[in-house]
Amino acid sequence: MPVVSTFCKKGGVGKTTFIGFLGHHYATLGKKVLIISVDDQNSIFKCFGVEDKIFEKNDDYLEFLLAGHVELGDILIEARENLYLIKTLNTDKLSMKLTLERNQEKAVKKMISEYATYFDYILIDFPPSSSRLSEVLLDLSDEILIVVGLDSLGLGGFVNTIQYFIDNDLNMDNIKYIVPNGYSKNRRAPKISLDILMEQAKEFTPKAYVIPALQEKSIIKNLQADGISPFDVTKLPSYDQNQKEILASDLTELFKHINIE
Repeated sequence: MPVVSTFCKKGGVGKTTFIGFLGHHYATLGKKVLIISVDDQNSIFKCFGVEDKIFEKNDDYLEFLLAGHVELGDILIEARENLYLIKTLNTDKLSMKLTLERNQEKAVKKMISEYATYFDYILIDFPPSSSRLSEVLLDLSDEILIVVGLDSLGLGGFVNTIQYFIDNDLNMDNIKYIVPNGYSKNRRAPKISLDILMEQAKEFTPKAYVIPALQEKSIIKNLQADGISPFDVTKLPSYDQNQKEILASDLTELFKHINIE
């Protein structure tokens, strides 16, 4: 059971979208998937149209499990068949406890280990901000995917991410894939950014594989607004349905470049 993280020290690059698509893809293949949100906004819930679950109860957050107040199954929220989500309440407070109380780090490790017996994949969705919680979970990750927006700010986020790993003595070898996001063949800037990223990846993460760029598509934002995944069987109006099917096919091909074991 691999623990897989998508990370980048830059917001808005598509980390949550990508990990949501990846997780649902695995779920449709019959794999049991858990996505842990350590972003207080819990944006992954909106991607699947279950944002009402964020505030439905006030005792089913990650923090309650780590504090020993609830059991493993009490905080699991089913988003799709074979796909479960965990929400976070206050990562700043949790990170402070991790810094001040060493037993809390053991609790996080124990939680991941126990969930590993039930799920085929544990995926972790991070915020762009850094914290002790981020460091602990990145250190526990078997594979890390760095999502990079194809513009000047996105490239800056990639460099900042590498510096963050160096500063916090995180294992760079766990960065297995670089995910370029926002490519458009009709725009010059993403093409230039992709070329620069390829060179930076060779220099900073020579063991990581840069997968083919995820195309910029308006259908992605349309689906997110409605809480629909490309892999849902939901029928849409003809044009959107066609674009949704194309996106699902493109993603399926893209995910063939990611070999997570």
